[in-house]
Amino acid sequence: MPDVICCNERGEFTFLELKIVKRNKANLSPHQIAWMSRHAHANVFVVTLDTDMGINVYNGGDATALCVDGVAAVPVLASFEKPYDWSSFWNLTCGES
Repeated sequence: MPDVICCNERGEFTFLELKIVKRNKANLSPHQIAWMSRHAHANVFVVTLDTDMGINVYNGGDATALCVDGVAAVPVLASFEKPYDWSSFWNLTCGES
């Protein structure tokens, strides 16, 4: 199971896997990759924190590429810098309006 499970007011679940980027890679285990790939049709995201404290959100279906090819090779759904816009973050990941 991912690190964070959210449920919005419509009863829809979102799963967030949280990772710190080291050497351009999001270190995901084979089990995490399999889980996210199996559930890629759902609201599944990899949320990374980089060395500059930037938060990037990736589609969970890109878990294999994040681990193998690195974060620079995968399209970012959204990036957030300090001060973080948490409203936009939750809007993207959980679909809150």
